[in-house]
Parts: sequence; structure tokens; C-alpha cells
Amino acid sequence: MSQFNLYVVLLGLFLSYSAFGQNGNFYGKVKYDSNEPAVATFIALKGNSITKETNSNINGSFTFKDIPYGEYTILFYSLNDQPKTVTITLDSKNKEVNVTLEVAALDEVLVRSKTVQQKIEEKGFAVNVIETKDAAIQSIQVNELLDQSAGVRVRQSGGLGSHAHYNLNGMTGNSVKVFIDGVPIRNFGPSFSLNSIPPSLIKRIEVYKGVVPPHLSDDAMGGAINVVLNGITKNELKASVSAGSFGTYRADVNGGFRNNKNGFTARGSAFVNYADNDYEVWGDQVAVALSAGTPDVYIRAKRFHDRYRSQGGKAEFGYTHVPWADKLLAGVLLSNMDQQIQTGATMEIVYGNRFTEQNTNMYSLDYAKKDIIKNLDVSAFASYSRLNRKTIDTIATQYSWLGHPTSYYNDPDVWATGAEAGNPTLQKDIDQTINTRTNVAYHLNDNNTVQLNHLLNTFTRDSDDPMLPAAENALREEREYLKSILTVSFENKAFDEKLRTSVFGKSYYMNRTSKLRTRSSNSSTATISIEENTISSNEFGFGGSISYSFSPKLTVFGSAEKAIRLPEANEVFGNVAANLNASINLKPEHSNNYNLGFTYDNLQFKKHTFGVTANGFIRDTDDLIMQLPTGSNEEFFANSNVGKIYTEGVDLTLNYNYNEALFFSANTSFFNARDYNVTYDVNGNPITPSYERLANTPYFTMNYNLKFNTKNLIQKGSTLSSYTNLLYVHEFFRGSSVLGGSGKTIIPSQVSFDAGFAYTFPKNKVSFSFDVKNILNNQLFDNYALQKPGRGFYGKLTFSIL
Repeated sequence: MSQFNLYVVLLGLFLSYSAFGQNGNFYGKVKYDSNEPAVATFIALKGNSITKETNSNINGSFTFKDIPYGEYTILFYSLNDQPKTVTITLDSKNKEVNVTLEVAALDEVLVRSKTVQQKIEEKGFAVNVIETKDAAIQSIQVNELLDQSAGVRVRQSGGLGSHAHYNLNGMTGNSVKVFIDGVPIRNFGPSFSLNSIPPSLIKRIEVYKGVVPPHLSDDAMGGAINVVLNGITKNELKASVSAGSFGTYRADVNGGFRNNKNGFTARGSAFVNYADNDYEVWGDQVAVALSAGTPDVYIRAKRFHDRYRSQGGKAEFGYTHVPWADKLLAGVLLSNMDQQIQTGATMEIVYGNRFTEQNTNMYSLDYAKKDIIKNLDVSAFASYSRLNRKTIDTIATQYSWLGHPTSYYNDPDVWATGAEAGNPTLQKDIDQTINTRTNVAYHLNDNNTVQLNHLLNTFTRDSDDPMLPAAENALREEREYLKSILTVSFENKAFDEKLRTSVFGKSYYMNRTSKLRTRSSNSSTATISIEENTISSNEFGFGGSISYSFSPKLTVFGSAEKAIRLPEANEVFGNVAANLNASINLKPEHSNNYNLGFTYDNLQFKKHTFGVTANGFIRDTDDLIMQLPTGSNEEFFANSNVGKIYTEGVDLTLNYNYNEALFFSANTSFFNARDYNVTYDVNGNPITPSYERLANTPYFTMNYNLKFNTKNLIQKGSTLSSYTNLLYVHEFFRGSSVLGGSGKTIIPSQVSFDAGFAYTFPKNKVSFSFDVKNILNNQLFDNYALQKPGRGFYGKLTFSIL
């Protein structure tokens, strides 16, 4: 279905809808019997299959707008006063309801309202919601929080600043999209990543596994991670500093200001990260020849060329919560990074002089308004970003894991190519990206909503390398990429919002053009020419979700989608700084995704509270894109379509707390991803598929987290939180289950054990935390036996300035 046809469908839905009956408004004030305004009173309206919730403002005022005429019950709850119920008929355009709350005879009134997390989980998608309030004071990275979530495995190639990608229920790489406030993170540049954003800047993290809600209008075939940053609700300024092992230092500051009279808002954040990453590595890829002609000897060595530095700042100015806009913010983001490169795609190739520098400038405009006209909500985001990247590799000296050139006591060995990773290079890349995202929602009534979501992304890259011969460099390369995704969806709530359904259709359009140098040679001559390549695709997908709440504690959910994932620009065009080769002919991925699960939460027995969430899933994928090492020495990466992969699995989460002081959570994830590609014999006859496990993919993980809070320790009003986390990853195949050299086929089972504490001083102005990571100092691997840091000690100080 073309995008034009989708617009026609949407227009038909709008034209075919007409409102019957009359609507009006409830308004009024709530006060205490002392005649003072009842601020932040929870108010619920029920009737005519409608449920609405709100809170009284600083003057005790409240409103319910656009309510169909009829009889309603309005409930008022306050912590200090008796709850009150009013039954009233709406039969005019405006109906005033004023209420006085009386002092409660009970010592305590229990008020229950759905949290943001519950509202997200009830929409039928397989989703984890990670709250970061407690983690914000720890010496912890966002990737570590994600690694503790059911069904999520963060694949990182080293210490702070190293490349990371995410595995959700067997789907990995760019099949899993990452967003910042609903905006694809690729626009922010590599130095503004989940690896560098401090948890203190984040309000919550939403992890969608498999089917992704339509408002995240991107081609997220395997799932999505949406990071919701802190908004500005009051004038504040916070900062934190941390330091730890392997020369790790981090600092961040964030704050905001809002003028309550005119709505002018300014907010910003900044961070600095530094790490030497000089941790110890060992194993079958860390070997050296102690003298010329002698066999290799396995040693324990420190990484000596892996320094990482990044800085970034983000500022927004505009207006929030004014009559003409919920928000209108102009933003600028500046970030830069420089990083030494220690290895190739594996630890067998060691570098001592190769490094990369890059910086990103991004400018944005963000607008949102509910009821811009009656029942119509609109939001839009537009950004332009420019990334400048330079790769420096001009010295041919060979290095070993001893940290100095090979043949150290004689003349150093040199690479015949003239540099450590091939030909000498000072390549400069300029990547320019334009991104727009538009969401329009029309509420047919309180229970039915039609949405239109559109994402447009364009990418261009200009490259220049002064180290190339002049004639070759004169053959200018070109890379252009355009992606457009249009989504139309319909959402329904029924049976007092117990049943929620959503259906959607997606149109995917992509066009990419490249002009790249190619080298052809024979025994006597070599010819360099430009090869042009243009590929387009226009595809359609669809899906839906459903959930039913049998009670406030038990919800069953399911979702399904025919999903398409378009190759990303970096996958197609490559990245010299990341040792990633171009893969010009990559095809889109296709997958049929299914989820079915339930949540049984808030089971209480005296002071004990229990909860359980389970999710089963199936992924039937064609042309899965995977990033794999290439070449005889596995120095570089390349992306390839690996064919048909069938995955089925389950993840389970258990939660327990005692008296809101002792918290325990456990999650387990298991999936079985098998290769269903058919091979053929010499006569062209099909042979039974191999059914091998998907290479380099951990398929069984467990995570256990225990936390204990102690109040009023040393000082009244203080809180001491102590916590431990245990992660187990079962052994998995590094490559094919039947191929690979001795000692390289399997990455062994891994256990990571962390512990720490955080002390928050009275008034919550200052917090101090101390963490010990990988206490057992075990070898930890993610990607092709690239070892991660061993035991490390980290401290962090967080304080509120305003």
C-alpha cells in the first residue's frame, strides 16, 4: 500500500465520523473544612463508560472538559481528609461542582492511581519500564541498567566508550532502535549515546520487545529502547561527579528554569567522560612471541591504547504549558569525542597508534499541543545534525600485547600496507542528517483514537582522504540515503478500559545512492574507477496489540506484527573509524513477530508484596542483518543478510518487597534462535536446513537483584541503600557450532557479581555511593571474545545546587 493510499484511508476515517449528542464541562474547586484550597487532590470521574482522572491545582481548581451529557459520579481523595463521592447530572454546557473535604477519622487514607509504568504496560505491548530515580545516585551506566532487565542483553566490546548494541529476545543490532524522547538516537551523534548519558538526566527507560507502538515511528523490527529525559517541573540545578578504576572519571550537571507567569522555559545539561580503560586482559587471543622465531606465549596484559574522552551539552529554550502550546522548544546539542583504538574486530590484532576524533552539532525544534482544535493533538520534531569524523592511522609499526612494538629489542616490525589497519589514512567524513517526526492524534471520543505518524530521515556523507594518491582522491565518492515511514493506527478502549486494542499499518520507503571507488587489477595493471549503485524499496507492514485487565492486579497482553527493517546508512556505507566495511547490496529484513504474556502484580500478604510478569515470543525472520568479522585475520566487520532465522523463547520476571524496605527481583530469558537456511547439493537439490544456533548470540541469561533500604541511619531523615546484582550468561557459540579453530568456538559461561551502597543525606540534597563491579574478577565477553573490564571500584557524589 502506498503512502498516498494511507492518507486516503485516514481522510476517510475523519470524514466518516460525526459526533452525536451534546458535550459539556465540569469545573469547580476543592477545599478543606479549614477553608484552605485542597491542593493535589486526586479526582476521578466515572459514568457512561467513561473514566477520567485529574488533580486539583494550587488553587484547588479542577476541570473535566468535553464530557457527554448524562449522569456521573465524581470521587475526591485526599491523604489528610475523608474521601468524598458526588453524583451529578451534566445537562448544560458548564456545570460547577464545589466540594469541601472533612478531616479524616482514620489515621491513614490509601489512594491508588495508575502509575505511568502501569499505563504503558496495559497497552498490550511486551514492555519493561525501568525507573532510574534510585539508580541516578549510583556509579552505574545506563547500559548496566538495561542489562538487568528481562529479555535484554547489552553487547559491549570493552570499557567506557566502547561500541554497544542491544539484543532483545534474539533480535540484535539495528533491528533494535534506540530513541531519546521518541527521537532516533542516531541523530545525536556517537558521543551522545546510552553509554555516556548519566542516569541522573533520565526519568525512565521504556524497553519494547518485538512489536513497537506506532508513536515510535521508525522501522524497529526487533524492539525499541525509548529513553525519556527529565522534564522541567520546577527550578532546579543538580550535579554529580564520580571516579573509579581504570582511570575513569565522569561529571554531569543538569537543570532548568520556568517562569510561571509567561511559561518561558530554559533547560540544559552537560557531561564529561574520561577513561584510560587500561584493564587487564588474558586468554587465547592474548599471546606474544618473546623473541624472534619462538612460539607464542599466552600472557596477562593491560590494554595500553584505549583512552576515551567525550563531552557534550544540550540546551533548550522556549515556552511550556501555555495556551497556544504544551511546548515549543528550540534546542542545540554539541558533543565531541576522541578515542584510541586498541584492537580490530577481535583481540588478535593489536593497535598502538590508530585513533579517531569526531564532533556533532545538532539543532532542533520541538512542538506539541493537545486539543489544537477540538479532539486533535499534534506534536512535531525536526532536527539537523552534522557529524565530523576523522580517522588517523599513518604509522606502520606493529604492536604486541606487551605494549610496545614487536621485535622491541631490534628494529620494530612494520606492516607492509603502511599503516596498522591497511593503507595509511587521514580520512575525514562529514555526515549530515535531517530528521522530522510528526504525530497527529484525533480522538473520535474518549475510547477511540485515530493516529497518523510520519518519520522522514535523510543522510549524506562527504569523504576526503589526503593520504590517497591525488588522482584517486579526485574521484569523489558520494553517499545519499532517504527513509520515509508512514503509520496509521487506531486505538480502542472498552469495558471501562479493561480491554485495550490497537491496530496499525506501516508504509516503508527507502532510496539510497552511492558512488564508491573500486579497484580492478590484473597481473600488470590496476585501474581505479567509480561504481554507481542505486537501490529503492517500497514495502508495507501491519500489526496490532491487545490487553485485558481481569482485575487491577492481573492483565493479559498480546501483540503481533509483520515487520520490515530497512538497512541503516552506516550498515550500507560502512565506517572507517569502526573498522566497518561497506555492504552496498544489503536487503531489508522481514519478520513476523508474536508476543503473548501476562502480568500479575501487587499481590499483598501483610507486609509482603509479590509480582510476576511472563512473556512468550516468536520471531520468524528472513534476511536477518548481522555484523560479522571478515577477512582471514578477522580485523574488520561487515554486515550481511544471513537468511532465514526462526526464534522462539520466553522471559520471566519475579518481584518481591517486604515493607517497602527489602526489594528482590529475578529475571530469566531463554530463546532458541535457529538457522533455517536451506543448502543445495551439487545437483541443485535442497538439503535439510542445518538448524544451527545463531552464531555469537547468548540465548540463556539470568539476573538477580537485591536491595535493602535503611531509614534514619546516623542522621534523622537520611537513607542508606545497599544493593547487589548477579548476572549469569550461559555459554554460546562464537561462530558456527561446527566451524572455528580450537579454543575459539565457544564463549564460556560467565558470572558477573556487583555490589554497592548509596547514602542520601537529610533533605535529599546530597548523596554518596560506592560500587564494586565484577567482584569475582571474572573474564566477561560479549562480542567475539572482546574482553570487558575486570574488578573495579567506583565512587560518586550527587548534589542539588538549587
